[in-house]
Amino acid sequence: MNFERIKKIAALHNNAEVWDVKPGQEIEIHEKIKDGNNERIWKFKGLIIKVKHPNLHNGTFTVRGKVLGIDVEKVYPLNSTSIEKIILLDEKKIRRSKLYYIREKIGKDARLKSLLQGERSYERGNEIKKRKLIELENNTENKDAA
Repeated sequence: MNFERIKKIAALHNNAEVWDVKPGQEIEIHEKIKDGNNERIWKFKGLIIKVKHPNLHNGTFTVRGKVLGIDVEKVYPLNSTSIEKIILLDEKKIRRSKLYYIREKIGKDARLKSLLQGERSYERGNEIKKRKLIELENNTENKDAA
């Protein structure tokens, strides 16, 4: 066995960038695809079901999404050069590291609680409270001036 060759390959992978993804994240992946001579970007939306070896160069993550109405699972390497960018759409509240049970769920049963939506609604609620306080202060100042 050629250990020098293995060491060179490992050294190349150690410098590679690894995507930071977690199970329960809803993401949109922009992937480079070759069509003949052309390169184009293909978008794939889905939920991350599992992450295998999350901090290593040989780790993978599985994304479950819909393509033309059919449920599809795709496995991507964490250090893939074909992935141009990953956009975090939402993060779900989960209590397991592998979300295999989602495969059997259909429709409303497959819903998970959103962490980001809760934060956004909380921020909106605070903004509304601040606006009401400002309006009350303005009204009291107008009454005092009159």
